[in-house]
Amino acid sequence: MARALPLYDEFMRIEVTGKNSVTPQIRAYAEYRLFATLARHARVIRRVSVILGSADPQAAGHLTCDVDVGLQDSGSVRVLAHGRNMHAAIDLAAERIGYVIERLEASNGDSV
Repeated sequence: MARALPLYDEFMRIEVTGKNSVTPQIRAYAEYRLFATLARHARVIRRVSVILGSADPQAAGHLTCDVDVGLQDSGSVRVLAHGRNMHAAIDLAAERIGYVIERLEASNGDSV
């Protein structure tokens, strides 16, 4: 018997916004990078919210990537990463949020 696909509400959603304008290339990179990191944990993730920006538009090296992940059973987790460019900030945030969710799953089992 064929396995039914989950309802739309059960898929992990990634929303990318910016404090300033976000180019389509940066938006696509953030979606790709976070999906690649979080896909293996999709069964426990409801949504992913990404906010890209800069604390000070004139300050080099202060670009930020704020990632908030809503989990099925235990609320949400959040990381904030800074980088010299937006790609670096996104990469660091993806690495950190992947680590946080792996640690949660290890400590709580699959009931994250």
